[in-house]
Amino acid sequence: MGRLDGKVAIVTGGASGIGKGAVERFVAEGARVIIGDTDSDGIGALVGQLGHNYVDGAAVDVRDESALERMVAQATRRFGRLDIAVNNAGVGGFSPIQDYGLEDWNRVLGISLTGTFLCIKHESRRLIEQATGGSIINIASLNAIQATEGFAAYCSAKAGVAMLTKVAALELGRHSIRVNAVGPGLIHTPATAGMLAIPGLEDAFLHEAPIGRAGEPEDIANLLVYLASDESTLMTGQTLYIDGGASLNKYPELFKFFGVE
Repeated sequence: MGRLDGKVAIVTGGASGIGKGAVERFVAEGARVIIGDTDSDGIGALVGQLGHNYVDGAAVDVRDESALERMVAQATRRFGRLDIAVNNAGVGGFSPIQDYGLEDWNRVLGISLTGTFLCIKHESRRLIEQATGGSIINIASLNAIQATEGFAAYCSAKAGVAMLTKVAALELGRHSIRVNAVGPGLIHTPATAGMLAIPGLEDAFLHEAPIGRAGEPEDIANLLVYLASDESTLMTGQTLYIDGGASLNKYPELFKFFGVE
């Protein structure tokens, strides 16, 4: 018997990385999942891997409110209900503040923060209509609490996600909807591969992590299953940092790796 038997989930950014790990684990635990992503090929590959009886795909940009409404409706139409949402879609950027382009800033904030808000808005509407409670899980980051050179937009967005999680939990608890966030540290995903290809940078990260290793999507999936399941029905409004202890130290000085004076 799986820990998520009979439950239906939405996972945004679900075609790769942390999102893909969540989709795979949720299905293994008995859930059926809508995969929301802009990567149609990635969605197709995952549907082929896991089977159309267990997963379905929605091509969505989380900045598109009407697309998110359709994604939530698709969960109900396809699998009959909604119980869990993992709002994982996000994007990073890198620039010194004095050179940060407004378009790039708006893109990071739009996807990582505004997109999370829009997801919560429409997911919670559906959960309130069902009157059966549910679990909304937002993907924040270690950078919600740890400042990093060049990450002005990303750190601001993820700090916003952590506070948005608290406000949503405060408002939605009366509907038996719990809202939590997960704050990963360094995780091996396609999104981090380019940065970690810089010589010495991963070692610099690991030097600051007492556990001494980077994470894998499966590490995050383990925590997501707990927050999605009925095992966590008393937990809401929390951001749980899963970072190998890196928050106890500091972030590497990125400017020297990127040649910024």
